[in-house]
Formats: sequence, C-alpha cells, structure tokens
Amino acid sequence: MHSSSGPPPSRRRVHAPPQESGARLLDPPLEPTADAPAQSIETLVDNNRLLRAAFDTRIGDLKLWELVAATRREVLTVATEYTASYRDVDRPVDVADWIARPMVMGGHQPELFHPGVWLKNFAIDAYARRLGGTAINLVVDTDRCTSTSVGVPVGTPHEAHLEQIPFDVPAAEMAWEERGVVDADCFASFGSRVDRLLKPLEPDAILRRWWPLVVERAGESHRLGLAIAQARHMLEARMGLQTLELPVSELVRLPTVMVFMGWLLAHAAPLHEAYNAALASHRRRYRIRGRARPMPDLAVRFDDTSSTPWLELPWWIWSRDDPRRRRVFANTGTPGMLVLSDMETLRVELPISPDTTPSRWVDALSRMEEHALRLRPRAILTTLVARMIVADVFVHGVGGAAYDLLTDDIVRRLTGCDPPRHAVATGTLRLPVDQFFPGFSSDDPGTELADLHHRIRDLEFHPECHLAPHDTQPEAVRELIRQKQRWIDTHPTPTLAKRRCREIRAANDHLAFHTQALRSRMLNRVGPLAAAVRARKVLQSREYPWCFFSENALKSFLLLEIE
Repeated sequence: MHSSSGPPPSRRRVHAPPQESGARLLDPPLEPTADAPAQSIETLVDNNRLLRAAFDTRIGDLKLWELVAATRREVLTVATEYTASYRDVDRPVDVADWIARPMVMGGHQPELFHPGVWLKNFAIDAYARRLGGTAINLVVDTDRCTSTSVGVPVGTPHEAHLEQIPFDVPAAEMAWEERGVVDADCFASFGSRVDRLLKPLEPDAILRRWWPLVVERAGESHRLGLAIAQARHMLEARMGLQTLELPVSELVRLPTVMVFMGWLLAHAAPLHEAYNAALASHRRRYRIRGRARPMPDLAVRFDDTSSTPWLELPWWIWSRDDPRRRRVFANTGTPGMLVLSDMETLRVELPISPDTTPSRWVDALSRMEEHALRLRPRAILTTLVARMIVADVFVHGVGGAAYDLLTDDIVRRLTGCDPPRHAVATGTLRLPVDQFFPGFSSDDPGTELADLHHRIRDLEFHPECHLAPHDTQPEAVRELIRQKQRWIDTHPTPTLAKRRCREIRAANDHLAFHTQALRSRMLNRVGPLAAAVRARKVLQSREYPWCFFSENALKSFLLLEIE
C-alpha cells in the first residue's frame, strides 16, 4: 500500500455526447484513422496490459497478475453459465487460450436505458471481434431501483408533455437484485399501454413485440431488473451479438473478487483517505464548488462504542429482511478485526486486516452472504474491480468516463501506479418527429421567442421606434418624442441625473399608451411560443428508452458497429 498523496493525475479527455440524431462517439474508433493511426483498440489493449504488468502491488500472498489470471477464469466460467441459463452460448474448447485472449467489458443498470447507452453493448462486441476476444456486459443490479415508470412523449410540436407510465407499482426502495415484480397485471400490460401512446410519433416501436419476452423472463428470473436485462440480451443475440453477461451481485460472490474486496477492506483507512483526496483534487481541478459534487466525501463518525473513528467506505450494506441500501462504516480499533456497521441496526465483525490471510477474507465475506447480509460496491468501486483485475478494456459512457477520472486517481494513490485506461462509447438517437410533423427540424421557436422577448423589452425602453412614421403622428406624440430626445441629449450631471432618468421614464410611460395594441399582440405570442419550446424539448430528448424506436431505426444506429 503506497502513500495516499500519489502523483498528480494525467490529462484525460472529457467527452460530450453527440447532438445529431444517429451520431455516435467511439473512443478509440473501431478503425484507426489516417489522422490518428495509433488510436485503436489494439493499441489500447497493449498499453493496458503493460500498465497492469507494471503493478508491483501484492494482494495478500498473490501478485496482481496472478490474481488477474484466476479472476478472469472465474468470471468467464460464471458469465458463461449465467448467460446459458436463458440463451444459447458457444463454449470454447481451449479454456487456457480463451482466458488469455483480450476481454472487453462494459456495464449498466438493468433499466430501460436510451439507445446511446445500448450502443455500449454493441461497441464491446465489435471491439472484442476485432481483437479476437470476449465481450462481457455487467448487469449492475446492485444499484438502486429508483423508479418503475417511464416518461412517454404525448402531443404535437405545439404542445407536448411527458406522461409517466408505470411498468410496476411503487415499492420500498431497494437494489435491483432484490426487486421482484409486485403487480403482474401492470407489468404485463406495460408494452401495449406505451405502444398506444407512442403511435402518433413511432407507430412501429420494437417495444410491442419485445415486451412479452420481458414478461416471460420475469416468470423465470423472479427479478424485475434481470427480466429486462435477459430479454434485452436475447434480442441482442438475434441481432448477432456474441456477448456474455454477468450481474454484479454474482461477480462479487466470486472467491477471487472477494480476495480483492478483502484487500481493499483490510486497507480501509488508506482507501478512505485516497477516496476523499481524489475528490478534493477533482474539485480543485474542475473548479467545482460544494462538497457534494460530483459525490459527497466519505464521512467520519464517532460513537461511545469505540475510541477509534468509524470511517465510511465506498460500499453499500443491507439485509434480506431490510433491503434498504445503507452506507457502510468501518472500525479498525480491534487488532486483526474489521467491524462494519450502518450505524443504525447492522453490525458485523470480520477477521479482515493486512495481517490476516486472504482465505480468511473470503470465508468472512462468504459467511455474510450465507447470513443474507449484502455488502455491495458502489459504482466507482465496481469499475475499479472490473478495470484492475478482469477486463483488458472497460467501455464507459460519457458519464461513467467522467466519474472514472476519480477511479484513476484513487488507484494511483493506493498503488503508486497508473491504472489501465478505459474506452468510451455513446450516441444519440431521437424519435422521428419530422416524419409525422414536416418542418419540425427547421422550426426554431426558441430563437423566435428570444427575439420576441428582446422586442418586448425594446418596446418598453424605446417605444418611439415602434410607432408609425414621425410625420404621421399627432403633435402630442411628436412633442413627447422631442422631450425624451432632449433629456437623452442632456449631460447627466450630478444635479440633473435623477431628474433626467425620471423624465425619460415618464416619456416612455406616456408613449406606451400608443403601443398598447402592439404590446398585446406580442404578449399573445409568448404563450404559444413558450409551449412550442417546451414541446420541442420533450420531443427532441435523447433519453427515451431504446425500445421506443423501430427495429429499422435501431439497426441503422447500432448494427453498423458490428458489420
């Protein structure tokens, strides 16, 4: 374990998703370009393997590369078994060669995500094919199931809004791995209910044909998230993908992963310090104010049960009886022992410390599982595990790539070594509104509304500019305009400044009487234009689930990546 000060983080590109519908971002690209021949997935894998080989960190009695080889064998075996439980899988005959080949990994929560997120699954497949390796998608079922409804766009370019349609009734907040289907009728009818609302914008959404498969998988898996993920993965197989999948809840039960988790827990204090120091450095670097962004610091607590502090660690803990995800605090005051607690009702003593053996770490964490206690890594720790001891390349979306700058810094502070680099894949696909409302893409109510607000403001301060020609105005109006101009031309001395301002305002107020009709016409246009701006924002969103689109639109967006 190295000093927590660590070297300064290297510069990494921060990406933004493309704005044009159908556009994709892949870094590195599938094919090297003439401008950047070194930017290729092959180069990234080679460099990552060199970075990993440079680690002199020992995990218990193993060198890092030894743990990596054992973990990859377990991950490939269990991912194959899990995937084969619901779809056909090709099992390589030469297992040693299989393990040695490059492994590309990505991951996301088992929710109805947008096409730009789905593109990652096609990207890892395409990268793996190019490398002659294996692609594995992690189903992040350890994250919270925060909502069981999706927003469906309803309306026209003049007035549109989101209508929230549930695929299950609300329930107590819990991780996806614990969440079953509560209302089977609501779940079964979701596809047809959404399809009816979508028809004016997308009459052939793939959802209608795909959702029955989700319902079927719910009957087999008994988990809402796994039903969505498995049905989506089965569709990917029909599209030609050869990826494996593995829930994070299964990944963390693997003995080799428990060894790595045990090592991190055994170094609770350095991990806590490295995490908070990386956050502080990130905030300074990007000039972020507020200690809750991009996420809160890990806390320190004191109580009467121990003379040493309780350090918050980047895990979640819960029990089968009470599946609320809670923060984890660790106390190292007892030699050879690590005490974990949620500082509420859960408390467990584990024989985990730098001086205990990895086999004891695994036994302790296994017993927690046997007693229905869940200890699950937070997002940063999940990708840290994947990047450090499993994948040759981890593929992030834009958001994950930004957060993993923190992971890079944490690894450097803990080990003194540069971590393997990640890839980035994302894209944008919007509903085909132009097909049903011609001219939608060329209309710009936002610019028109901004211009209208400018004109209304100008009407308030320069009403004379909006009147009929000067020589056609009544004498009283022309005199008001002359008086205003005289005061404008008057130098604002300290004695006259206040009076000058009052007189100009008074002239504007009197002239406003003659612009009332024009002002009313302008104000009457504000409401419809504002509604059109809101409608445009609704209809142009890139966040709608991939299953809201037609199969042809999805294929043109996704399958080009694996041709």
